[in-house]
Amino acid sequence: MSDIFYNYMSKRLGDLELSNLKTKPGPVVTISRLAGCSSQHLAKELAAKLNKICGIEKWSVISKEVLQESAEKLQLEPKKIKTVFKIQDRSVFDDIIQAFLSKDYHLERKMRNTVINVIRRFSIEGYKIILGRGANIICADIENALHVRIIGPLDWRIKKVMTTRNYNREEAMRCIEKTEKDRITFRNSIKGKVVESDDFDLTINQSKYTNPEIIEIIITALQVKKII
Repeated sequence: MSDIFYNYMSKRLGDLELSNLKTKPGPVVTISRLAGCSSQHLAKELAAKLNKICGIEKWSVISKEVLQESAEKLQLEPKKIKTVFKIQDRSVFDDIIQAFLSKDYHLERKMRNTVINVIRRFSIEGYKIILGRGANIICADIENALHVRIIGPLDWRIKKVMTTRNYNREEAMRCIEKTEKDRITFRNSIKGKVVESDDFDLTINQSKYTNPEIIEIIITALQVKKII
């Protein structure tokens, strides 16, 4: 049963034909961040600026859409999908897997491959800004890509979490610690082994720059790499 399902899933995703989608995959920007840093507004503003530079509405931000599409491809019930995507990044992947494990499909490896294939398809299609989800690892072999890491001092990130989530300091620290631990586990599951270090083209301290300044830095890097 599981092999039949996997074959069907593979055909739906077209993962056997990914290499033929484009002769030159991309362009794509992946943005990873430390817990407490923010990227949603940054990514949207970056997409708008890139579209202005390109003179055409091509660039778009991919975040929850990655796992949303994975869930839809696997035909999870609508109620399950709505519940899954209210959970933070670290829990979505595990929650979808659990949905299958509870039905005795035992498709953890295949679910991971599904997520990877969806991210790959977005990146190969190009003109995407992909947030998190281990995209920098999944897209590491794509030449026409820029991998960005957003960081910040721990105390600064703690204060941000305290403000945005109305947490006290201890709650904010626990949230950051758990989020980082879960993200490491997620990246390791994508890599298939312990990730010694994440490879990024650009690491930016968000506590030192405004969003417009960070966007200018990213755009300059894209131009230097001749991605745009």
